[in-house]
Amino acid sequence: MALEIEVDPARCNGSAACVRLAPGVFHIDRGMAMVIDEDAAPEAAVLVAANECPTAAITLTRDGVPIT
Repeated sequence: MALEIEVDPARCNGSAACVRLAPGVFHIDRGMAMVIDEDAAPEAAVLVAANECPTAAITLTRDGVPIT
């Protein structure tokens, strides 16, 4: 099953770390990250982006199970 990516708008501060680490997956719009294409970068890059998010705004799940 595919990796599911969510950005919590209440936590995101628009730092764009995710955009730099997983280009094509995330985009900054109006000061907040949003997912534009879950398959645009390798899964490993998305995992790093989620772990490096300074506000822990990115949640990853697979089949409903959180990935840390």
